[in-house]
Amino acid sequence: YPVNYVLPNGLKRTTDPTNPHMTKQNEQSISIKVLELEDGDARAAYKNVRMDMRQYRKLRMHVHAEAIDEDELSDGDLRAFIRIGADYTQNYYEYEVPLVLTPHLQAPSRYDLNSILDRDDVWPELNEIIITMDILQQAKQERNDLLRIANSPITLTSNYYFYDGMNRVTVKGNPNLSNVRTIMIGVRNPSQNENISPDDGLTKSGIVWMNELRLTDFNEDGG
Repeated sequence: YPVNYVLPNGLKRTTDPTNPHMTKQNEQSISIKVLELEDGDARAAYKNVRMDMRQYRKLRMHVHAEAIDEDELSDGDLRAFIRIGADYTQNYYEYEVPLVLTPHLQAPSRYDLNSILDRDDVWPELNEIIITMDILQQAKQERNDLLRIANSPITLTSNYYFYDGMNRVTVKGNPNLSNVRTIMIGVRNPSQNENISPDDGLTKSGIVWMNELRLTDFNEDGG
């Protein structure tokens, strides 16, 4: 309460084969709570890795968002992002999605099973991050084509934005999916100056759950 936890759609806890008590393994998840996050600012968690992602077609993660005070946050006020690259600030791809909020339960649901929110309510389909690797490469190729134009304002050291529907891809520097060294997941209060959507420029507070960041659709073709 005010939002009950349930497994995201499509996930099933697996049994640990090494445990004699047949214990089920937990999904991998994180909760990020932001208080009075400034306009244009972000908070994130990160991890150093060494990965080659070229043999996977998609990167996916389930995301849930809720207000701390239900009257002070609206759909799209916060955005979730995944950043992958050679480092955190100079060479990376970033994929960002606007978040749909889960409404609060009106009363504690501990003994009232009828008031418990189901998977679709807690994990809206619009919040699921599904990054097609081809989109990242397409954004980088478009940026590189613009770099070759004489007197182009585009540079390697500036952010280049590419839109995948309502979601935004950012390319900076020279990221390479064959040598991913960093992964960052976080929450952003979009800047009013970016004109992504109507924005009041105010600080925002909220809670975001991120669950099961994973690579999928392995390329099984030969050659």
